[in-house]
Amino acid sequence: MNSTTIAKLVETYKLPKFRGAQLRKAFFEQQVTKFQDVSTLSLPMRQTLAAEQRVLSFDTEAVFKASDGRAYKALLLLPDGNRIETVLLNPKPGLWSCCISSQVGCGLACTFCATGKLGLSRNLTAEEISDQVLFWRQYICQQRLDARLSNVVYMGMGEPMQNRREVFASLTELMNPDTFGIGARHLSVSTVGLVKPMKEFTDQFPQVNLALSLHAANDTLRERLMPVNKSQPLAALREALQYHADETNRKIFLEYILLSGENDSAEHAEELVRYVRSVDRPALLHTNLIVYNPTDSDHQASARERARAFRDQLEAAGLSVTIRRNLGRDIDAACGQLALKAGETPGYSPSAESSPASL
Repeated sequence: MNSTTIAKLVETYKLPKFRGAQLRKAFFEQQVTKFQDVSTLSLPMRQTLAAEQRVLSFDTEAVFKASDGRAYKALLLLPDGNRIETVLLNPKPGLWSCCISSQVGCGLACTFCATGKLGLSRNLTAEEISDQVLFWRQYICQQRLDARLSNVVYMGMGEPMQNRREVFASLTELMNPDTFGIGARHLSVSTVGLVKPMKEFTDQFPQVNLALSLHAANDTLRERLMPVNKSQPLAALREALQYHADETNRKIFLEYILLSGENDSAEHAEELVRYVRSVDRPALLHTNLIVYNPTDSDHQASARERARAFRDQLEAAGLSVTIRRNLGRDIDAACGQLALKAGETPGYSPSAESSPASL
């Protein structure tokens, strides 16, 4: 459900224009989940819309709850039979963020990412992307979770910049004051580093947060971990980062997964320091260190002591850096773990209150 869909409903069913505003209020303010519950419409119209239309562009197969109650993962079934996953996270009290997908699978084959092993099936539409946010808003309301959805990050399945037309349309919808009304600075888009789309993103959405999945600061290693580096090398990424910094004067986030014995040595840290300093105004670059989350690969997570030493080396060199806390690892909802696993897979246990029937 988005503004375009509501406009089409008004046109298709020859409704007065004010009905569009009523529908927007019902779905985007009151978190109504069914046409039958839009009380401002006549009963016959509610029944007709319920029989012929759908509120969300997918069905809910299951929702999985982490043992600490701070992460949820939803497995969603699209009309064509494809599936995607989306995640709700509670990084601090009173703050909920959702991590949404932009593609079914991913074709970039980063070696540490479970989604990359699925391959790419197709791009999601703008509505399928923004509907994930609407889904979590409804879920928070139904489950009476503490607080509201504050932030949206495009860090789920897929590479957003490979689907930039639909991703950009979804960003516009999420910022639409008549529907989602989310501020640009509460939205973040992550990319492996596709230079041309990154510059288009900078031009069109200068206030939306940009995150670059870096993971190595030398081309040989980065190409081994991320094959896309062959066509999008570090020098080209530096140019895109510089362009974003110059045009927006806003912080850029560098994502760096720590892999034991591969990219976590003192030498690797020094390479990262040199790379960040090679960008004019390096103070705008903030590095998020991520301890590797287990997937079906040969990689191993860096020890906590090594992660701290890596962070300390960056800090000593004057870089802005944090070690990001991983939420949802026990339900394979953490960074790099989205792989469309079925409910019977070990580690998954749909709770009664978050069963597919709850939405």
